[in-house]
Amino acid sequence: MDITELDKEINRGKELFTEVFRFTSDFLERMPAQGPIEISEFEGRRKRLLSVLIKFVSSFNQKISIESGRLDLSMTKKLEEFKIFQEVFVQIIMEKNRAIISLAKQEMERLRAESDAVGKCRQAISGYGKIRGITTDSFDQTA
Repeated sequence: MDITELDKEINRGKELFTEVFRFTSDFLERMPAQGPIEISEFEGRRKRLLSVLIKFVSSFNQKISIESGRLDLSMTKKLEEFKIFQEVFVQIIMEKNRAIISLAKQEMERLRAESDAVGKCRQAISGYGKIRGITTDSFDQTA
């Protein structure tokens, strides 16, 4: 592998990491307004992007391991810089993922509380109808 090929591979890797980062960041910003369909679409696209990224990293590492004995100083330096880039982006992406999970848990708790409130209202309506000896249908008709 020469320096040109290494540059191409590194640039491809940077593009993939950046795309995953942007996609995750954009979703995090829009998440509170997203519905179930958009969330499902996000998850599907996220899985595809991560699959491509994982394949790239695996292939790249395999190529580098084969060439490791033949890398000159400039190639080794570029490789080290890319490894640092990878580590930083992985940490940032993981932080974004944790934020998404946190927001999802908060939303789930909010929905659970709403569901509990609806259940209590139904129970109250049901209890009111039984105590008064009328059904909710007859209540609706008299109203």
